[in-house]
Amino acid sequence: LALLWPAAGHAHMMPAQQGTLNVVDNAVFGVLALPVSALDTDGSGASQGVDANGDGRLSASELQAHTPALRARVAQGFALHNGSERGDLVLINLLAEPDDRLARQGAGTPTPDAGSRHVLVLLKAQFSQPPTDLAVSTHLFGNREDERQLTLKVTRGPLTEAVVLRPGHPEARLLRPVGSVLASYVVTGVEHIVFGLDHVLYLVTLVVAGVGLRYWAGVLTAFTLAHSITLTAGLLGWVRISPAAVEPLIAASIVLMAALNLWQHARPRHAARPWAPARALGANPPATPPGAGWPLERMALVGACGLLHGLGFASSMADMGLHGSHRLASLAGFNLGIEIGQALCLAAILLALHLVSRGLGVAARLWQTPVLASVAALGVGSFWLLQRLEMVGMTACAWPTLCH
Repeated sequence: LALLWPAAGHAHMMPAQQGTLNVVDNAVFGVLALPVSALDTDGSGASQGVDANGDGRLSASELQAHTPALRARVAQGFALHNGSERGDLVLINLLAEPDDRLARQGAGTPTPDAGSRHVLVLLKAQFSQPPTDLAVSTHLFGNREDERQLTLKVTRGPLTEAVVLRPGHPEARLLRPVGSVLASYVVTGVEHIVFGLDHVLYLVTLVVAGVGLRYWAGVLTAFTLAHSITLTAGLLGWVRISPAAVEPLIAASIVLMAALNLWQHARPRHAARPWAPARALGANPPATPPGAGWPLERMALVGACGLLHGLGFASSMADMGLHGSHRLASLAGFNLGIEIGQALCLAAILLALHLVSRGLGVAARLWQTPVLASVAALGVGSFWLLQRLEMVGMTACAWPTLCH
């Protein structure tokens, strides 16, 4: 096939922004296709003058003239660790990639300034003993959008996995057992929900709308099932929706649920419907025991909003991605971590509501606390919604002077 298509001889020796790492005894052998724009700068971002003519490409003459600086940049920006021991890069060889423009043209004689946007790096990292806790880190990302990640295939004997490194996630532990992968993603899931203030505020709007374990279990189950569906679909790449669309909708879900709470509080007692949460917002709650009845319409609405929040979780997780050889374990761990974080948030919200209601007095306890919480959620959610819509508008505008 190669003989039938001579142009294939000009193709990349390795796909751009990819690499392989092979662990053999005490050493790790690597081959990386790195962008010229990442190697042309030092650790502070200042240009090293490697790309002398400023065309974004590295010719053979430029490579030869700046090989020492390029090797130093690779040694500074790419590291392998075994626990606390950093691998000694005993070998760093650089090869000039063929000019990709020649491959597109089908033929042609290379000009003196011919070069590629990528450089092939061959390296060897040496350790004092066979690595058992191997990790990789890099800051060698380019300036262009398609140069902002590095995909690595890692092998050690029969074990193989793939990791994706990005500026927001420049480090990864390699060849870990499944238990370690599961535990780390559980922690990540807990952090995403506990420190995700918009998700926490949405939970507040759910919790204050009714009283009783049956009500709380119903709405939280609907939320959990819904966001698990879109989270899984998003992380597996089945669904792709821009965060610019998802984030304003998440803020809108907070506004919607808070407004629904206040509307329900304002309804007269005779307007109560069978699906209303037990002891819902209102000075005169329905005469049903706490926790009685399932708010079916509310659960349907909660589920619809949960689909949006799941896409938000997936968007936040995009930089980290799923573990290469333990995708199901990492997905299950992240989902489990979100549910643990959700349970912790529920406990904290109920404790806070209890303390606030005690301070308001017994007479006001049944209605003032939920109303105040919903008013606060409505205000904060509206602010986030306007803020995120403004950010979307700023991003979409091609001519900033017309946006003012």
